[in-house]
Amino acid sequence: MDLDEIDLKILELLSKDSRLSYSEIARHFGFSDVAIRKRVDKLVERGIIQAFTTRVDHKRLGKNVSAFVFFNTRSDKTQEIADQLIALPDVSNVYVSLGVYDIIALVHCADINALKDLTERKLKDINGILEVKPSIVFSEVVVDS
Repeated sequence: MDLDEIDLKILELLSKDSRLSYSEIARHFGFSDVAIRKRVDKLVERGIIQAFTTRVDHKRLGKNVSAFVFFNTRSDKTQEIADQLIALPDVSNVYVSLGVYDIIALVHCADINALKDLTERKLKDINGILEVKPSIVFSEVVVDS
């Protein structure tokens, strides 16, 4: 990938705040907003920028407990399980991993009882899960915008 320092800085700015306008980004460089739009469009076309996202405060939505849930699975079921996990309402992200665990999921639940229900009851219905290890998030460190 032949990204220059400007492309990298654009990516850094957008990763902190995907709502930045082309004009706001252009002011950082002394460029026109058209020049920045062209660069961003090229980053999108090349698949470097895949989406413009929103960071949600889950607690304001009544999801007071966040946790990473680590899974060991039957190796022939890993992708199928990951697909089933991402479809669950409390699951926001799913990662297939090469390491100690086969899958890592980020979940946001209303309370500790909802997390317990998810990990002890709902996940038991998914064929191929061998082990479930939740780890409750105490706090999140985010990049300031």
